[in-house]
Amino acid sequence: MIVRVSLLASVLPPLALGLTTAFFRDGAQHVLHGNVDTQTQFKCELPPPLEPSKDGLPAAGDVFSGEQALKLQVERHSAVVKIPSISYDDNGEPLEDPRWEIFYTLHEALESLYPSVHRRMDRKTVNTFGLVYTIKGTDASLKPLMLAAHQDVVPVADDSTWSYPPFSGHFDGKWLWGRGASDDKNSLTALFSALEALLSNQDWTPKRTIILALGFDEECSGRRGAGTIGPYLEETYGPDSMALILDEGGMGLELLDGTLYALPAVMEKGHVDIWLELYVNGGHSSAPFPHTGIGIMSEIVTQLEAHPWKPKLIEDSPIHRHYICQATHSPEARPAITKLIEEGDLDNLAEVLVTLDRSTHYRLQTSQAVDVFEAGVKINAMPEYVKVGVNHRIAPQDSIKAVKANILDQIKPIVDKYSLAVKAFDGEESNPDFDLGMGFENGVINPMYEVEYNGTLVLTSSQPTLVTPISPSTGEVWDVFSGTIQHSFAFDGKVVPVGELMTGNTDTRHYLNLTPNIYRWVPMRQGHSLGAHTVDERIDIENHLEVVRFYYDLIRNFDSSEAGSAGKVTDDVGEL
Repeated sequence: MIVRVSLLASVLPPLALGLTTAFFRDGAQHVLHGNVDTQTQFKCELPPPLEPSKDGLPAAGDVFSGEQALKLQVERHSAVVKIPSISYDDNGEPLEDPRWEIFYTLHEALESLYPSVHRRMDRKTVNTFGLVYTIKGTDASLKPLMLAAHQDVVPVADDSTWSYPPFSGHFDGKWLWGRGASDDKNSLTALFSALEALLSNQDWTPKRTIILALGFDEECSGRRGAGTIGPYLEETYGPDSMALILDEGGMGLELLDGTLYALPAVMEKGHVDIWLELYVNGGHSSAPFPHTGIGIMSEIVTQLEAHPWKPKLIEDSPIHRHYICQATHSPEARPAITKLIEEGDLDNLAEVLVTLDRSTHYRLQTSQAVDVFEAGVKINAMPEYVKVGVNHRIAPQDSIKAVKANILDQIKPIVDKYSLAVKAFDGEESNPDFDLGMGFENGVINPMYEVEYNGTLVLTSSQPTLVTPISPSTGEVWDVFSGTIQHSFAFDGKVVPVGELMTGNTDTRHYLNLTPNIYRWVPMRQGHSLGAHTVDERIDIENHLEVVRFYYDLIRNFDSSEAGSAGKVTDDVGEL
């Protein structure tokens, strides 16, 4: 039903809803309070480094260093990057949309590049293009180690704007260029390469089952890929069946004042896309209305961008813990931050942090980005249909309901001005309350003649995703993970792994029932992976080899550990 709507600002202030966020896992609710027991306050204590030398295998540095190793890795990564395995927002289903067929080519290339993996691991296809590789361990009491990546890449807007063709896989002696070179074929190639080195040794069989899960539509929600792989694995192994899941993401490695911070994401922001569709009278452009549909929708966009969300630093959140570690191990690097941490002044600390860079800013704040604007079919015809898409990544202090409420509140003056009928989020969940009725007394345009826009604004949402639970940053599984990081990136300074928040979303949104120990991290050094989702995407191939070495050591360390044995319970999850 379409109704004319007047929104009560007193009922729907922009940030009135969702200031206490609920985390959900298996129906349970974990509320983010931000109140901390001082007896258990986070101290940024580190477990010991963990060296995987007792298994008798060659050291990672011996296998993945030197000219031959670099040449081989360039060949592998270039071959994978050359395949344009693009997922589009408007893709149809597998076997129905021919644009998916390029993934067959990618699968053939992987089989050719990694023969030992394909000889020794069982490969299952899930929903045609999802891939699940498994090698069964000899000790059934150990929960599997699950490694994840995605096969797809985002489209390229204009090939001519790139320094090298986006699917050339060009290597210039330092950088390997191409769409997906970083996101996410970097980890895809590295995981395969680490497993290939291990499985090419016929004398090595893992004690712990290893699973490699590869979605194929992560860049458009993961519904068809990881969204079907997750239930398949849960049906096969059961809920809470994995020791650890490692996927892409995180903030890589940051060197600060002689200390190297490893920043895996232990949680993800929520997500919702809001779509606004305006149906309005058209006509010949020689006698236009004072505002066309494009003009009306442009006012809505301007209103939204003029009212961004507010940042907030929550006590004992992953971001807070990151800066506690920084104040502990690098106190002189950013003395103003250290002082505010010591004083516990989180409000002023948030104001300082948002000035550092965009990544830090939007780890503290719900983001809104107008990414789609479609309108017009002819230069001399006023558009009758205008569509705008607004992407939101929801901070822990906010919610899907709060995002919808904010949109409704912000569009109210434009709705009033043009006497628009509004149909808002019909039949959806997580809807705010709003008042239905008439309220168009604030019009501004008053020509001498009557203007009848006859406009209807329809609001819908897609990809609603809750803020994830927080994965543990203590306990035996974390200790193996952290210890491996410290060993793999050891240097003459200190290596400090600490959990962080991820601004985007990964395929792990579909794996939440498989384990509480979900970490999103590719160990790229700052400035060594550039251009993801934009022009001239590329990675430093030497850093890529470091990623391979880390995966190689992580698999070995978990195989030598009893962490995550069946029957053990992790209780440091999801609540602050």
